[in-house]
Amino acid sequence: MENYMVWIWLGIFVISVVVEASTQELVSIWFALAAIITLALSFIMPWWAEIIVFCVLSLVALIATRPLCKKMLARSVRHTNADEFIGKRIKAETDITKFDGGEVKLNGIIYTAILMESEEETISKDSLVEVVSLKGNKAVVKKIEG
Repeated sequence: MENYMVWIWLGIFVISVVVEASTQELVSIWFALAAIITLALSFIMPWWAEIIVFCVLSLVALIATRPLCKKMLARSVRHTNADEFIGKRIKAETDITKFDGGEVKLNGIIYTAILMESEEETISKDSLVEVVSLKGNKAVVKKIEG
């Protein structure tokens, strides 16, 4: 049995690396690490001790590195150049109504502007508005008093 354990650990290592390479998440790197260490120890240990070492190493590697890896690989909020428009105060180029929308100019480009859902009144041309969000290619705006 002990002659075959080298091949078993090598197989577990290869399978773990293939699974890890085929996914975008960390799912089996801990098993690959434990398998390669256990493979090296398989020449001097009995098979039952190798299984215990593999299980302990996998668990320790998982507990020690999983939180750190998840933190490093966490998908952050994706920022785009359009995010710079949010909160920007600009003039309305045309009247902006609840049903028809209007136009605003952001960085020299004319965008369709729509009112925030809570806004009821029409915003007249040359009024100061603030960009609240973007919906597709439309700027959602609200009127700034004063």
